[in-house]
Amino acid sequence: MAGTTDVRRGMIILYNNEPHIIIEKEFYSPGKGGAFNRVKLKSIKSGKILSQTFKSGEKLEELEISTSTMQFLYVDGDIAYFMSPETFDQVGINLELIPGNTDFLHTEAKYIVTSYDGEPIYVQMPPKISLVITETPDAVKGDSVSNATKEAILETGVKINVPLFIKTGDKIIVNTEDYTYFSKA
Repeated sequence: MAGTTDVRRGMIILYNNEPHIIIEKEFYSPGKGGAFNRVKLKSIKSGKILSQTFKSGEKLEELEISTSTMQFLYVDGDIAYFMSPETFDQVGINLELIPGNTDFLHTEAKYIVTSYDGEPIYVQMPPKISLVITETPDAVKGDSVSNATKEAILETGVKINVPLFIKTGDKIIVNTEDYTYFSKA
């Protein structure tokens, strides 16, 4: 059992006799009344997202899960395949369990796969990932407004805004949580 002070994003709890993952958490401490956590839960079985409020002092049943670092291999239909670098075991995971689907799946990156009862239930993206720009327009001379950006397409097909000095073929680091340019690799 975990207290509400231990609630964190990515935590797997048993709620209404179903495993749910906490995808968002906000702590509120109003001036009047007790503190509480407002969370968004995603059902692992059905994929439904619901909002729930837990008062301070409530107990939540945290599920026993296992995590392993895996390497992405390929996508076939709506299943992404990952491999364990230690055992070379492969596992197929539905794209619905991967935040952003294929936006940041890259064969050189490592991903944390969470399993419950031996079945993968969630894939955690690395906070930052290095990808190559496959297409972006050239910067126009004299276009020097502060923080000017242009659209670029990454090797995974996702579009993000990058600074004007970035060219096609450059390798950049992208923040996977908010789809923003972080720096040149």
